[in-house]
Amino acid sequence: MKGTWTIFVKELRSYVHSPVAYVMAFVFLILCGYFFQDAMNFLNRYTTDYPMRYQQAQQMRRDPPPPPNVDIVVIRRTYSVMAFLLTFIMPILTMRLYSEEYRNGTIELLFTSPVTPGQTLAGKFLASFALYAGILVLTLNFVAFAYLYAEEGVRPDTGLILSCYLGLLFLGASFISVGVFASALTENQIVAAVVSFSVLLMFLVIGAAADYVGNYSAAEFLRYLAVNGHADSFLRGVISLRDIVYYITFIGFMLLLTNRVLESRRWRL
Repeated sequence: MKGTWTIFVKELRSYVHSPVAYVMAFVFLILCGYFFQDAMNFLNRYTTDYPMRYQQAQQMRRDPPPPPNVDIVVIRRTYSVMAFLLTFIMPILTMRLYSEEYRNGTIELLFTSPVTPGQTLAGKFLASFALYAGILVLTLNFVAFAYLYAEEGVRPDTGLILSCYLGLLFLGASFISVGVFASALTENQIVAAVVSFSVLLMFLVIGAAADYVGNYSAAEFLRYLAVNGHADSFLRGVISLRDIVYYITFIGFMLLLTNRVLESRRWRL
């Protein structure tokens, strides 16, 4: 544990002194804030027009439109955007983890130090996750605004918000594990970011490919592999053991692959 803590502190300090982390956090929060504001504006317009729409539906003998719902219009929409943005943010935040060690030649010091590759990997992964969790904490201001401006009785569901954050934590940890693996493959940070993004994109679209598979079992298997499918459950307020097991398995598998890559490089030195 001491070796893991040492690497954790070292990597977290590197993030603090790196402008990349600040730039990515700024871009992420600005984009999330824009879509949150857009969703709030849409909710306000819909709430204002709802009596007229309801009256028109009654006059035309149609089903009434759904009432204004801050959970669907604002919360789920905003956090869905946040989940999508992670596909671009995470490869950039994780691309330097091992690539920089290769380029600077410090990887040899890590391999010959008392710290094992597994401890190094755990420290780097946890440092990236801590940074990501810190960025997520900054998004709590969206929740505060939603509670502040929503009318009494239509405020956001606390359970849904907690479920969204839990899903984003699992999703972010999964993306980090892919980024760490990509960074362990090459000394070029740009290549690491591209590889990470490509892998993430594959796991995002693999669910859509299931619609073109004739075999039912194969299609269901592809849908299970899709990362976004499991995230959607959390964003709907559904916390399922099946989805939690998937993310834990996914993270463990990617970290195991990364450890194998590191062990292979260690023996070649």
